[in-house]
Amino acid sequence: MSSPFVYRWGIFPLWLLLTTTIFFRNPIPIDETRYLSVAWEMWQRGDFLVPYLNGHTYSHKPPLLFWLFESGWNLFGVNEWWPRLVGPLCALGNLIMVRQLAAKLWPEDSATALSAPWILLATLLWTLFASSTMFDTLLTCCVLLGMLGLVETVKGESFKGWSYVALAIGLGFLAKGPVILMHLLPSALLAFFWSKPENRFNKMWFAYLGLAILAGCAIALAWALPAASAGGKEYADAILWHQTADRTVGTKIHARGFYWYLIFLPLLVFPWIAWPRLWQSIVRADFSGDTGLRLCSTWLLTSFVLFSALPSKQLHYLIPILPAFALICARVLGHSDSLGRLTADYLPALFIAIVGLFLIFLPNVPGLAKLNWVQQVEPHWGLSVIAIAIIIAASVWRLGGLSVALLSSSIVLAIFIGFIFFFRYTGLQYNLRPAALKLKAFNERQIPAAYVGDYQGQLHFLGRLTQPLEVINPEQATDWARQHPTGYLLYLEKTKPNQAAYIQPHREYWLVFRTAQQALSPSPN
Repeated sequence: MSSPFVYRWGIFPLWLLLTTTIFFRNPIPIDETRYLSVAWEMWQRGDFLVPYLNGHTYSHKPPLLFWLFESGWNLFGVNEWWPRLVGPLCALGNLIMVRQLAAKLWPEDSATALSAPWILLATLLWTLFASSTMFDTLLTCCVLLGMLGLVETVKGESFKGWSYVALAIGLGFLAKGPVILMHLLPSALLAFFWSKPENRFNKMWFAYLGLAILAGCAIALAWALPAASAGGKEYADAILWHQTADRTVGTKIHARGFYWYLIFLPLLVFPWIAWPRLWQSIVRADFSGDTGLRLCSTWLLTSFVLFSALPSKQLHYLIPILPAFALICARVLGHSDSLGRLTADYLPALFIAIVGLFLIFLPNVPGLAKLNWVQQVEPHWGLSVIAIAIIIAASVWRLGGLSVALLSSSIVLAIFIGFIFFFRYTGLQYNLRPAALKLKAFNERQIPAAYVGDYQGQLHFLGRLTQPLEVINPEQATDWARQHPTGYLLYLEKTKPNQAAYIQPHREYWLVFRTAQQALSPSPN
């Protein structure tokens, strides 16, 4: 089996291995369960303009992901497996598109195009979210489409290129809102820096860019304006302002300091940061003479700085810039000598072995040891990771060096095993199906129920609930219990109570069902 054959086709079985993890874990609360519930309620209402959650308009996200869920339901009927495949299918699109972008940037260098998706596939942050039911891999497809368009424009395919950019902006708006502009605009505005002198944009560049933005906005407004009209004034204000510019610059949701991403950066780009040959190759790379490297570094650095400057930060917000990192790594590694660095090539295996040792001693780590699931961790998880590290080290010794395919395959296998162990240990903490089915039984028997606190829709799709769940404040619980003596109240509590009709773990909390009489008792705990 030739090396080009392995690099061309080997990403597909590895992607499939990651994708199979959706079949031995349940949708993760709160994000995955919430997005499934939004699509489910849209489906129930037959309303494909305005997303709803628990009977109220849901303005936090645009509808493209929900439309993808429902398109599969139109073909296959309502099921859980299709919407959970949408994220992995978008991840597969990421791998294919990053290969296409590498081929466009370096048409003379087929090795870079073949290895770039391998690097992306094993970059830890991307790998962890590749099988998730979230928006980030979908948004990454839009960003990659826009970057392909920019490359086409500087190569002379003006109409095709700007059409790609406009479509990417429009779909990006529908996928996750104006954040698409933060990924694409810096590279578009700095084209004078990364493009070749003979291909540099003319004076009409900014005019075409403006037209592409307007066309992309028109695509988004084709949904947003009818949705704003149908959803009412409050929903219109939310999607046209509060969930766009206002939330971007003034939000306190996930608010963190400027350097927060830097703290996690080494972990996010593991294992590549642990490979000295990569960083030696980056130091020797000709960024000034390589337009592809200049584009990718512009894309990576400007987006990273912009997202660092915004107050709201989550690690998965950075997923759409990881293709730039993968392209840089693939390009510089393709120009490095794979031999002569035997000692340095052992370092990734050493770091992976250290991770394995950490997992073995995880139940004794201060701070983490108090988590419920950590106390159940057995040495098998860490030993399996150490076994992978030993395989890497043995392969380096036998082959005389470390290859991208070997390291990528090892990381994907380690993540696959990690998912198996993690969801085995967490059990009901990440499986709300029993509680959702219990609530469904209440609905079918017309037993009143109310959620005390902030309900995030985590039970609606899992229980296929067809009516909203009443949500009340803690101060209203006593009055509600008196008015509904046969009803049940649902609480999310930090400590396990002594008195309840039903209890199950919910992440690091407890989801508690109490009868009205239990809720009225003086000391339910």
